[in-house]
Amino acid sequence: MSVTVKTARTSRPFEWHSDKDGIHALMWSADLSMRIEYNGAVYDCLVRFTGRDDLAGGQCFRCDGLSVPVVFRWFLPSWDPKNELYNIAGAVHDWLYATKGANEFFTREECDDVFRGILREAGIGRFKAGTADYMVGLFAGNKKHWGNDSLCVASTAKLEFL
Repeated sequence: MSVTVKTARTSRPFEWHSDKDGIHALMWSADLSMRIEYNGAVYDCLVRFTGRDDLAGGQCFRCDGLSVPVVFRWFLPSWDPKNELYNIAGAVHDWLYATKGANEFFTREECDDVFRGILREAGIGRFKAGTADYMVGLFAGNKKHWGNDSLCVASTAKLEFL
């Protein structure tokens, strides 16, 4: 099947603390609301991210942005401080991969569809978003990344259907 992101919006600005290693930690808890088309039906869903303000003994959400090799960052940056939704596309994708599609709700290919859809909602053109999706499928779609929670973020976000 496939997933089409119809809309993607944030509940409040996502504020990040970026360290020298390129890891971005979410300062305040925030939500991404999406309207998606999935299996022929339209759903409203919410991805809730835990920030440093709401740790409750755990860790805040962290990501490394889009994993774009340095040589291609002229075409597609790994992080864009002026485009919040662009950065969230990478964050959601990292989290979906870490949780194997939020505990196998979405397939790997459907997670890539969500990534591409959020990039489109962020104003990225069809060619660039499609290229990013293709490269993810080519390089990150292996078993090395699917289910890999190297940043320990699986429990720092939650997918809810409204």
